[in-house]
Amino acid sequence: MAKQSRVLKVGLIGSGAIARDQHLPYWRELEEEGRVRVVGVCDLIKERREREAAKCASATPYASYKKMLQGESFDIIDICTQNRVHAPAAIAASEAGAHVLVEKPMAMNSRECEAMIAAAKKAGKKLMVAQHMRFEARAEKLKEVVESGALGEIYTAETKWLRRRGIPGWGQFHIKKESLGGPLIDIGVHMMDLCVWLMGSPKPVAASGKVYRKFGDRPDLFNADWGVHYPAREFDVEDYATALIRFEKGLTMQMSVSWAANVHDEIENMFILGDKGGIGLNPLGYFSADHSSLSHMTWDWLSEEDGHRREVRHFCECVEKDQPVMVKPEESLHIQKIIDAIYESSRRNKEIIIK
Repeated sequence: MAKQSRVLKVGLIGSGAIARDQHLPYWRELEEEGRVRVVGVCDLIKERREREAAKCASATPYASYKKMLQGESFDIIDICTQNRVHAPAAIAASEAGAHVLVEKPMAMNSRECEAMIAAAKKAGKKLMVAQHMRFEARAEKLKEVVESGALGEIYTAETKWLRRRGIPGWGQFHIKKESLGGPLIDIGVHMMDLCVWLMGSPKPVAASGKVYRKFGDRPDLFNADWGVHYPAREFDVEDYATALIRFEKGLTMQMSVSWAANVHDEIENMFILGDKGGIGLNPLGYFSADHSSLSHMTWDWLSEEDGHRREVRHFCECVEKDQPVMVKPEESLHIQKIIDAIYESSRRNKEIIIK
């Protein structure tokens, strides 16, 4: 790749676990390549922001993202905060003239997503949600199969991610006012985004779902390796969600996710069915049949490169070369509309039309 004429200035808002482990290492890698310079790291916790800023060549720690945006001009802002901060931080960053990469979920509701998209468009800047599973090698190969037409007419899909005991015991995932919900918006957003993208990003038209809270608010919860570090009385989100989503042209998708469920072991799976073939995540491959046989095609080796690394490098390159991002913000808005509809459906015990 040709050397860029200008080094991009990057700022991080939120320097907790996802930033520390899956974002900042790859921005520092790009910094070492001379393509970016991390100039600001913002976090409410003093020790955390100072520690992560010190790992960069010339980053200033900030306690307030508003002050950070006022104190420096940025080409890219990467947002890794609690869900409730995604929209206001992204809007402020766009208004300050920065391209925005924001961790999933996009926001707390579809209205916030729409405001984020409007701010980015007005500023003429890029906006992308960090759906790292799209960037994994297995997803790349499944997308190639779908785009080859090997599935024929796609008509339905199913996706699930069930943890036996895996409630996040850190941060504020378990508090509705901070995160909106539990596994639906935490890990369900990953599985639905990947599945809908592989299906060709059809427009959702309705959803019927139910969410449950059976474990998270119990003081006797045994949470295996995840630990429990929150007071049980604070837990006011779901720990299980299930739904049926309808799309245009008669397509459907079933979804179920849990942080805690009485299953044999953790289940992470997805399959998409067409009239000529289907694809699956676990086991990974393409499945088809003819008049006398059933067949399964898979890959002997796939890159284990972290999807987060590919995601960060992709966004950087999109800014460098002024190219469109893979995860279009309008696609993330559709996923948020599905999430909103599932929560509303659970409250009202009826299917919800998605507009």
